[in-house]
Amino acid sequence: MKTKLFAKYSRITILVTIVIFLIASIAFYITLHYVQLNQVDEDLKIEEEEIVLYVKQYNELPKTFSVDDQLIEFTSTNEPFTKRYFNRTDLKDGKGHLEDFRQLIFGVQANGQWFKATVSKSLEETDHLVTAILWLTSSTILLILLASFIINRFVLKRLWKPFFTTLAAVKEFKVNRAQGLEFPATTTEEFGQMIDTLQQTTQQAQLEYLSLKTFSENASHEIQTPIAIIRSKLDLLIQDEQLTEKQSSTLQAIYAAIQRLTRLNSSLLLLAKIENKQYEAVETVDLKAKLEERLTDFAELWQAQEIQVTSSLKESSLSMNSELADILINNLLSNATRHNHEQGSIQVLLTDNTLTVSNTSKGSALDQTKLFARFYKPSQSKDDNGLGLSIIRQICEASGLIVHYAYANARHTFTIEKKRA
Repeated sequence: MKTKLFAKYSRITILVTIVIFLIASIAFYITLHYVQLNQVDEDLKIEEEEIVLYVKQYNELPKTFSVDDQLIEFTSTNEPFTKRYFNRTDLKDGKGHLEDFRQLIFGVQANGQWFKATVSKSLEETDHLVTAILWLTSSTILLILLASFIINRFVLKRLWKPFFTTLAAVKEFKVNRAQGLEFPATTTEEFGQMIDTLQQTTQQAQLEYLSLKTFSENASHEIQTPIAIIRSKLDLLIQDEQLTEKQSSTLQAIYAAIQRLTRLNSSLLLLAKIENKQYEAVETVDLKAKLEERLTDFAELWQAQEIQVTSSLKESSLSMNSELADILINNLLSNATRHNHEQGSIQVLLTDNTLTVSNTSKGSALDQTKLFARFYKPSQSKDDNGLGLSIIRQICEASGLIVHYAYANARHTFTIEKKRA
């Protein structure tokens, strides 16, 4: 499943931004928490120094007092207390509220008595500060992500507008049209280079198309003229009563070769016209009416070859070039006749979405890898130039159709199907 460039870019940008911000937020929280906790520890050390200094100076404990964010407590001990450590616990403040406190516990000696001094400082304000900073950081991150989304959604879309306008113009480009492409003006260097390249490429394509078209038309005309002259001369020679049987047989072979050359020239010219999109006139084609007409045209030939034909035709219409529809039906029926055998059968089935032509055959299944290749001849028939199936495929591709081939029970089956929207 293909994804638009904008969507890919936005996903990658937003994902990377979120990951970076998450890592940065975690690192910022840890750092901020460490700094705040270290600051509280420094305040507790200052209280410790003041208590120790007071005891040294007066040889007695200072009077204890408690404020909302700081508590000092002395507990007598029977043994010397020389430990010193930090602790964290929940205590009630001066108002009786349970709060998170940081403690520094150390020993002090006054009047020959050891005491365990506990200096506690509330972390409530520190936690509030950290929380406030985190909320501010989170809000900033959300605003940055929102701004990034808006930029990706709207600003970048405007920046890429020349690209999509150019893409739309290229989609509408037809090599057989006289006018060139009109591209939007842009101040972006990369888009300017792309537009210059496309202009040169499309102009070159139009020149090559005109050259090929002129060559095809001239070649066809120039080839048809000498072929017509040769056929005319051969007709005169064949009618000569003084010809020997051997000479007559040779002329007949030459005449047959000229006939094949004529068909080959017509087929190659038809393929060139289809590839060059010279059949652009599209109309609603009544496939049932065309099939009925062609079935009538082939009836005498099938009767002569004792080929049994069955058909089931439902109303079906298709938007395509009428001339190509005639050629497609004619090639399908001709192919089914040419590769059949006497007393064989042909089945024609037309539904709303498909046209199926099936015929009996003495041969085996066709090579799927070469089936629609030019000059592929499944049989050695001299009347087959190997372009019939190639023409069928080219017409289908030019008309938005799909051609399928299957072989079962000694029958070749070709199915033409409308592309689903």
